[in-house]
Order: sequence, then structure tokens, then C-alpha cells
Amino acid sequence: MKTVTLEQIKLAQKRIQGYAFRTPTYRSFSEEKVFFKLECFQPVRSFKIRGASNKILSIPEKERKEKGVITASSGNHGLAVAYVANRLGIKATIVLPETVIKDKFDMIKSLGAKAVLYGKQQDERARKADEIQKKEGQIFVQPFNDLEIIAGQGTCGLELLEEVPSLESVFVPIGGGGLISGIAAAIKLNEKTRDIKVIGVEPEGSGSMYESWKKGELSNIEASNTIADGLAVRKPGEITFSFVKEFVDDVILVNDDEILSATFDLIQREHVLSEPSGAAAFAGLLKSRRISGERKLSAAIVSGGNISQGMLAKVIARATNA
Repeated sequence: MKTVTLEQIKLAQKRIQGYAFRTPTYRSFSEEKVFFKLECFQPVRSFKIRGASNKILSIPEKERKEKGVITASSGNHGLAVAYVANRLGIKATIVLPETVIKDKFDMIKSLGAKAVLYGKQQDERARKADEIQKKEGQIFVQPFNDLEIIAGQGTCGLELLEEVPSLESVFVPIGGGGLISGIAAAIKLNEKTRDIKVIGVEPEGSGSMYESWKKGELSNIEASNTIADGLAVRKPGEITFSFVKEFVDDVILVNDDEILSATFDLIQREHVLSEPSGAAAFAGLLKSRRISGERKLSAAIVSGGNISQGMLAKVIARATNA
């Protein structure tokens, strides 16, 4: 198994200072014994800045300046890559779905990156980015299936453990699996915290990691359809799946109604603005509590806050009409 060490995650924590922020860990107003790790307060409003900055900064300066970088993304990872590239003064190409949220597209363009629209699914745009990379020679910055990306995302887990060391469980959203791989490694590689339960949360309409975890082998789904666009992945990576098998205690599914409800709850009850992908972990935590009736000291990762005006209006209208 390709893996990272606790030391590599700590090294990433030092490397990304000045690019990624140490985000607040916020005690819930409305839910007993719940904390939120607010990655929606990153400079690009998502956790993706952690992995992207760690990966790009690990590339020798001369090489990254000569070649530039390229990635495939539904939006948040591409925004993080564009942001870091802009800070470093290097070229960036971001392959995005034809259905990309306009707000994310505009932010990426504003940072000087070249944006290419292609396909609708994650694997389609990944193939397009690979095609461009082979032709033009940029350095590929994987969105999740990369050890430097995973180590960068693991810094979120280190901060959470420092702030709430007595946690009993952590709920983490899953798209390709980079965030949960890093957080789970940070928790399980530490003798003092390895008893903390790490629970992945995936949309019912995009349960590729859930299916893989359940079957015990890497699996893909025919289609990925969910309101949580940042979690829409038809096939997880080999590396991230190996981390989930090794370190994650459970993977659960939530439907789009549960995600929308959690998004509204974060806005109304917690005054936290999250996109649907960012609210999925909270949806999973609430669902787990409803089913089990338990009230363990838990944290939910609010992984992103790049909600479009249209989606925000939809969330509010849905709640108002309920």
C-alpha cells in the first residue's frame, strides 16, 4: 500500500503555511456535542487549498516555472490550483465540466488560469486533462489520488486533533477520497487518537467509494448524479481506496434532500455558509444520530463554501416551502 507517514503530514503543515489557513473549529449552537471544522473559511473557500498547495510547493521551483501545472476538477480543486499558481506566478490549465457552476468558473478565470470545458463526469475531464498534459507537458496536479495531495489534506485532521483531542468520531465527505484519506491517516497513525471513529459520507447518487468499500475492491458506478457537485466521482482512486480500507471505520450514504436540509441548517441554525458538498458530512452526522440515538462527541468537516447564488436561492426556497 502506498501511504503517508505522520511526519509527512506534519511537514505538509509547515510547507503550506501562508497558502492555506488554519481554519476555526466551531462548537455547534444547535447540536449537542458537535464541532464543525470550517474549511469554508479557506482563502479559496474549500479544503482543496491544503492538498493543492502541498503538491505544487513540493515540485522544484525551476520545473514548475518552466512547465506550469494542469488539473481536472469540478471546481474547488481547480480554484485551489489556480490560486496557488497565481501566487507563484506560474501557468495553470484547469479542465472543468461543461456543467461547472458559473461562479467557480469566473473565479478560476479571474486568477489568470486557462479554463477548458469538457464533458460532465470526473473521469471524462481527467482523460481530457491527461491528453492536454501529454501534448503540452504541464505537471499534472491530481485532485485526490496522490500522496502529496493526501498529506496536505491530512493537515486538516492535525488541526482538529489539536483543538478537540477528546473527539469520539469525525464525519468527512467523500468525493474522490483525498480529504478522508488524509484526515483518517492523521488520526489513525497517532497512538493517542487511533480509537476515534472516522466515518465517510457520500451522496446516494454518487456512491462510488461506498460501493468499493462495501465490495472490498475498487469499483465504479455507471453515473454520478447529485446536487453535491464536488462529490460527484464515478470511480475513486486506487490510492485513496487503499487508505479508506486501511483507516476508515465506516462509509454511509445521504440523499440530496438530506444534504439540502443540512445546508439550510448550517445557514439558519449555525450561521455558516456552506455549499451542498460542504454540508454532506453534517448530513451524515445527523442521519447517524437519528438512526443510533447516540450523542457522541463528534466533528463534521464543512469542506467548502462556494455556493452559487442559484443554489443558495434553491436551498432557502426549499426550506421556506417545506
